[in-house]
Amino acid sequence: MEALHGRQAEQARLAEFVGSVGRGGGALVLRGEAGIGKSALLEAAAYEARGQGLTVLTAHGIPAETRLPFGALHQLLWPLLRDGNLPARPRETLKAALGQSSVVVPDLYGISFAALDLLVEAARLNPLLVVAEDAHWFDRPSADVLGFVARRLAGEPIGVLAAVRDGQTDPFTEAGLPELCLGPLPAAASQLLLEQQASDLPLRIRARILRTARGNPLALLELPAAVRQSDETENSLHSPLPTSARLERAFAARLPDIPPATRAVLLVLAADGHCRLPELLAAAVRVGGAPIGIEAIEPAVTAGLVTADGSTVRFRHPLVASAVYQNAALSDRIATHAALAAVLATEPNRAVWHRATAAMGPDPQITADLLTFADRAVARGALSVAVDALERAATLAATDTDRAVLLLRAAELACNLPDRKTKTAALLDSTRLLDLDVRDQARRALLEELAGLRPADDPAFTRTLIDHALAAQRAGESDLSRNLLWAAALRCWMHGSTSRLRSWFASVVEDLDPRMEDGNTALVLACLQPIERGRAVLRRAARIREQSPFDPVQMSHAIAIEGLLGEYPAVVAAMAATASHIRGQGRAMMLARFLSVWAGADIWVGQWDRALDNSQECERLATAIDEPVWRLMALGHRIAIAAHRSQNDQAEALGKEILTDRHLTPYLRAVAHRALGINALTAGRPQEAFDRLARLFDPADPVYHYCIEPFTVAELADAARAAGRLEEARTILDRLEPLTAHTTAAAFHISVNHARAQLAPDREAETAFTTALATPGLANWPYHRARLHLSYGQYLRRSRRISESRSHLRLALDLLHPLGAVHWADQARNELRATGDPSPGHAPGLSALTPQELRIARLAAQGHTNRAIGQHLHMSHRTVGAHLYKIFPKLGISARSQLRKALDETLAAPPPVS
Repeated sequence: MEALHGRQAEQARLAEFVGSVGRGGGALVLRGEAGIGKSALLEAAAYEARGQGLTVLTAHGIPAETRLPFGALHQLLWPLLRDGNLPARPRETLKAALGQSSVVVPDLYGISFAALDLLVEAARLNPLLVVAEDAHWFDRPSADVLGFVARRLAGEPIGVLAAVRDGQTDPFTEAGLPELCLGPLPAAASQLLLEQQASDLPLRIRARILRTARGNPLALLELPAAVRQSDETENSLHSPLPTSARLERAFAARLPDIPPATRAVLLVLAADGHCRLPELLAAAVRVGGAPIGIEAIEPAVTAGLVTADGSTVRFRHPLVASAVYQNAALSDRIATHAALAAVLATEPNRAVWHRATAAMGPDPQITADLLTFADRAVARGALSVAVDALERAATLAATDTDRAVLLLRAAELACNLPDRKTKTAALLDSTRLLDLDVRDQARRALLEELAGLRPADDPAFTRTLIDHALAAQRAGESDLSRNLLWAAALRCWMHGSTSRLRSWFASVVEDLDPRMEDGNTALVLACLQPIERGRAVLRRAARIREQSPFDPVQMSHAIAIEGLLGEYPAVVAAMAATASHIRGQGRAMMLARFLSVWAGADIWVGQWDRALDNSQECERLATAIDEPVWRLMALGHRIAIAAHRSQNDQAEALGKEILTDRHLTPYLRAVAHRALGINALTAGRPQEAFDRLARLFDPADPVYHYCIEPFTVAELADAARAAGRLEEARTILDRLEPLTAHTTAAAFHISVNHARAQLAPDREAETAFTTALATPGLANWPYHRARLHLSYGQYLRRSRRISESRSHLRLALDLLHPLGAVHWADQARNELRATGDPSPGHAPGLSALTPQELRIARLAAQGHTNRAIGQHLHMSHRTVGAHLYKIFPKLGISARSQLRKALDETLAAPPPVS
């Protein structure tokens, strides 16, 4: 092909990429200016792939389809959606997203996972190459799905090749995918190509074309023809236009020689590149009023402006479409869009945009139709398309009130987009000059908070949110008021606030709903005063469980309340079914948040393997959906697990990562410092541990947070005992102990009882330990129970009650060893040896496994298939198999059936696979 002239190196790179697909795939982005040869290279790569037996899936971005939800995804996946040999679940999810099924559509990330699953399953049958041409013109939902998939192909026989134009928005810019940037052709190759195309032109003209084209293959092919057409175009070679603009002008120069009927057909095609020939002709007839036959397309084919294959007509290059559209009179464009709206009446998703484009002023009917279109887009998970529709509808609204409603609705949806901050800010700016009523002012304030447009450390805005909530309540907008109160409470919790502000806020909420009839009221109070209001809100959470066990919203309130206040066994008991339900709905954003809560609860109840799995899944999800706060929450859980297990270097490295992240909040800072304090303790640095942990109890210290100190006092007491700083710790405990009267939260009572026993003088220690070990429900907290038995055993041995100490030390070791709590288990073992009772060593072979290998081994030992394990851990089944291939010799086994015995059945069970 002429366009590949001088591209041997790039062709070789693509051939190498295609050849690697069957061995484990990946993605490659071709990037360059218009006309630089991207499409020709993609065509050559697809030809090469088919020659090697790969299945090739293609999609072509068209400007007119950027507002059709999942239009490009439909092009790519339609052959797979019809294949009955592929799993039904992802096919049904994707068909629902395409509007072809009544299945409830998950969010965008659920659709992305379905697309990935479908491609992986298809690749099991035959390796795949996905070719995305002009991906910068994909509709945004399709682009986001493709970007999501492209980042997750490691180990799969799938390749993604995408071509994007420089200077255009695309899903790959921040994805970190490998790129092949196409620059200009070398001088020798440019000259040879021009000689082949324009040997009849004078040398001075050819030299001028070479300088003008600057190595752009399309310019070298097209400018000679333009020069032959008119001296004016020859003179224009001196102008300093960009190559793309110059090419548009060159293509436009051919239009005057095209018959009027042909130009009418071309304008229809430029306005909607999805049209087939019958639709093109029908719309052109409506514009011109005279009959137009199929022969009208021939002059455009002869002039090299379009290609025709049966009823499919395409512009030779997107710049031709731009030239045709930009050179048409405004009246002709409007008439063309109106004609298309009539011809496409049976396709409302396409027709409505043409009607909206043709509209010259406010039009209530078109506004209503765009709103309906937006609702359909939301139902299919295409939020960005819905935002565009609402924004356009606002420009056609008859009144400021209607315009405000539409813009604020668009902003609500924009808050869920990857670029939510920029887009939401732009939409809210459009409402500044509108006369908003009380309700819409409150909505705007809420959206500013949700999009992160207000400084996090501004208590004045927290009060503003509360004021708007009260105003909304008076106006009868209960749901809006509820959302504003929760946003303000979340702001207090995540970003910190003064005790005075939280106390005032709590009294305001209590006045609105004194009996906590609304579960949201209890959740807000749990955020603001987790200890002071603990007893009452926990009773409310219990009532929620009794009254509405299957209401996901109310259940999420109960789980959040219990998670905030420390009723972790109840959280864990509810989480498996809740997370499975959310996972089944494909709601990735909510799943990330629930996984974080689940992981935090599991750390407390000693399910550290599952906590690590859920933290890592949460981190992957939060990264994919751009939820930095929840990614950092997961990172905080990982630090705590590493600290508890004496993986001290890893904990320190993760601590540096979280503490230097620009999205760090005061709450997350406190979480990280607590985990690093525990890490210093398990690393054998008790003085450092005490100093770190004591800061969490000082309201004047930047790392203090009111939600953290009640649950840290046990670790503080352990550090104080080891560091010999008992009096300092007792002062802190004396301040906290009276607060236990306000709450029934088990975590607080266990922590305080542990600290009281650890810090008690020897004459009071036995009573304190006995009381602590009798704490209700302690059996559900194996880690804390083990540390109590360890401390009690140490006290008894110090008191020379050797035989009594052994039972406590043995129980502590039996509980701590399976958890991997190395520091405490070693203490228990050493204490036992000091009593003359030797202790067992570690289970053989386990120390040789990496954490990932250990999780895979445990899941396999439960009987899960490689595919089920891969789905749970978000990796391919082939990667799981490769891990098992390494695991067997490390454990000294040769078969999957031997895993359970080899893994020491006393270890905590791995998480269930949904």
